[in-house]
Order: sequence, then structure tokens, then C-alpha cells
Amino acid sequence: MNRIHGFARVLLVVLVALASGCATNTITGRSQLMLMSEESAIQGAVSAYSSMISEFSKKNRVEVASPRVTRVREITNRLIAEAVRFRPDSAGWGWEVQVIDEPKTVNAFCMAGGKMGIYTGFWEKLKATDDEIANVMGHEIGHALASHTREKMSMTMTVGVSTALLAVLASSRSSGDSGAYHRTQNTMAMAAALAITLPNSREAETEADQIGIELAARAGFDPRAAVTLWEKMAKEGDSPAEFFSTHPSPENRAQRLQELVAKVDPLYQAARSGKTAGPLPDFLGMAVNERPVGGVSREEYAARVAAEPEVMTFVAEEFERFRKGEVVFECALECVFAYGYQRGSWKTMHEKNQWRELAVAVVKTGYLNDLSYFLLGEAATGLGFSEVAKTYYMRALEARKAGKTCEGAFNTCGEFAIAERIAAVLGSDVAGQSKNINKNN
Repeated sequence: MNRIHGFARVLLVVLVALASGCATNTITGRSQLMLMSEESAIQGAVSAYSSMISEFSKKNRVEVASPRVTRVREITNRLIAEAVRFRPDSAGWGWEVQVIDEPKTVNAFCMAGGKMGIYTGFWEKLKATDDEIANVMGHEIGHALASHTREKMSMTMTVGVSTALLAVLASSRSSGDSGAYHRTQNTMAMAAALAITLPNSREAETEADQIGIELAARAGFDPRAAVTLWEKMAKEGDSPAEFFSTHPSPENRAQRLQELVAKVDPLYQAARSGKTAGPLPDFLGMAVNERPVGGVSREEYAARVAAEPEVMTFVAEEFERFRKGEVVFECALECVFAYGYQRGSWKTMHEKNQWRELAVAVVKTGYLNDLSYFLLGEAATGLGFSEVAKTYYMRALEARKAGKTCEGAFNTCGEFAIAERIAAVLGSDVAGQSKNINKNN
């Protein structure tokens, strides 16, 4: 009976961890299991990457100072510049790319924090073009931007948490088996390392396809190459590309890629015409604040693109509704958990002036209260949409008047003084309205 109770306690702890670890991705809008911080995931990736590249170097399998390496660095640097446009915080990542000399291996990866690798099998077996290399690396960068490695590491942690707790429970009842707990800890460590090689989910693959093909197109690489590359890998026959072991291959993938090509081709044409050209930092060779001669630092570039009111195509619908002042929230109880999970990240985005990300995250959550509308007003103000901002500030006041407020017994307003801020923006008439609403509530 005690053992049953012990297992029940373990199960309860795991379920609580799962529930509390869910978060909505601000880029994709999908709820993901995130039991570890991004900082921890990046630290783990740095350690695993260092160990991996060290082993390849000992075997003389890391290609250096070749025209191919130079070209890969040029391609990935252009892709990173577009990645930073949509996740300005990624400008501070320790981006790195290595060409791994294994002619029979067709594979590539990008770990949390921008640690990348591509195997020479792409050239030796598939005769990949620059456009095709850009699309596969864009896809891998998409996994990192959307925190897929972190998500997989969190999934393995749920197994680790449960087995570790079970080991503690068992060791407390065992007679002298002091190594049980340590063996379980080793299992947890192995599970965390395996997260990097686990297959991606169908949702993650779809997201990486969408992000990657757009990054490539915006960087001036033909998005049609994503389709030709996929067709080449699919023809591998009896010896399929290792890429397929971690990148599941739905039958309709080529068709979906064709649909994405049509969506992002105008971005590619604009890039080819030079309309989006400009000096780019060296993300692979310089420190965050280091400025090349005649160029910009990574930090300066990130600050500049963060202020641009532009989002990726697959969140453009939400952003366009926000930008036009058309967002009206109706979701209440069914959205309360998503709201609770996201509120802290909204505060962080507000502090960092990440207005595009904030607007999309709030719209995707869809929770009806004054804080949601208020934050849309703040995002619109930050992006220079002054009239739209007034619309959302007024909707925040209307929500407060209707009792849909973040104040009350379970105050979730954080440090936002909503009424005072709105009064400061909209003027004294609204100030009186805000005070009356406060008194009535």
C-alpha cells in the first residue's frame, strides 16, 4: 500500500510538472512543454556541441579553410540576419557552423542557441546547390528559433523526473543499494543528450518548414530549392538520408512546400531586386558589440530590425488584424490557462520593447480582459500606430467597466498601472473615466 501511495505521489508530481511547464510559443502560437529555461537548454547544447565537434576534430572530420566552408558561412550568415529580424534576442546567441566531412551522411542540425552543423553528404551524394543548402540550413535554424530542441529536452525531462523520484522512493526502501539513485541520474543525463537526436514532431516539422523557407527567401535564396532538395532526398531509396531519422517525412510534404513557395516567392523577388539589401553584421565571427569597418554590430542590427513592424507570413494574419485595430477578444474561461502561462512572458517582451512579438502573442492567446487590450495598445504605441493604440486603450477601459479586469482578488496586472498609463496617453477626460471605473471595481 505504501508503494502504491509512493507511485501516486510520483505521478502527481510529474503531472504538475507537465501542467506548469506548458507555454505558448510567441513565434508559432503553439503550446509547448518547456520544463527548462532557454538559458539551460542553450548551456546544454553548447556542451553537447563542443563534445561532438571535438570528437570529429580528433578524426580529422571537421572541414576547415575550404571554399565550401567559406560559402556555408556566407549562406548561414545571411540566414541568421533574417532570423534576428524575427527573434532579435537571437542576435546574442553564440552562432557557429561547422562542415562535417562525412561524404556518405546527408544530415544537418541547429541546436538551441545557434550551434549548427552540416555534413558533406549534401554535396557528395545530392550535389546540393547553394539555394538548396540555404533552404536546409534555414529549416534547421527554424527549429532553433521555435525552441524545438528545448521542447524535446523538456519531454525527456518528464521521464527523468519520474524515474529519479521513483529511484529515491525505491532507494529509501532498499537495503543498501546506494547506487540506484545515481544510476537513475545517469539515465536522466542520457535522456537529455538524446533529445538532440529524437525525431521531431509533425507540428515541429511544419513550423520549421514554414520558418526555414521564408528565411531563405528573404535572404535571397530561391525557395523552390526546398522542393528540389526534398525530391533529391526522397530518391535515396534503400539508403535514405539520415536527415529523415530526425525529420519525419509525411507524404504530402512536397505539396506543402510548393504551397509555401507561392507564399514567400514575392519576398525572394524583393531580395533579388536589392530592395531588402543592407549591411549585415558578422554573426559567426564577431562579438555582439563589435562593429566591422563600415558596418554595424550585431547589437545595433538587432535594435534596428526589432523596431520594424514586420512579421513572418504565417503570423501575418494575426498581426494585420492587430495593425488595423480589428482585434476583439471574446475568449474567457477556456483561455484562462493560456493567459496565466503567458502573462510573465508578456511582461518580459514589454520590458524589452519586443512590440511585434508582444502583439502576436497576446492576439494568439485571445483572453478577454483589460490587460490584453492594454498590451495591444502598448505594442501599437511602440510601433508608431498611434490611432490604433487609442482604439485598444479604449477597449481596455471598456473591458474594465464590464468587470473584465486583471485587478481584484487574484491580481494579475503585474506592475502595469493600466488606468494611469491610459489616462496619460489619452488625456484628462479618460483620466476621470478611469478613476470612476477603479472606484466601481
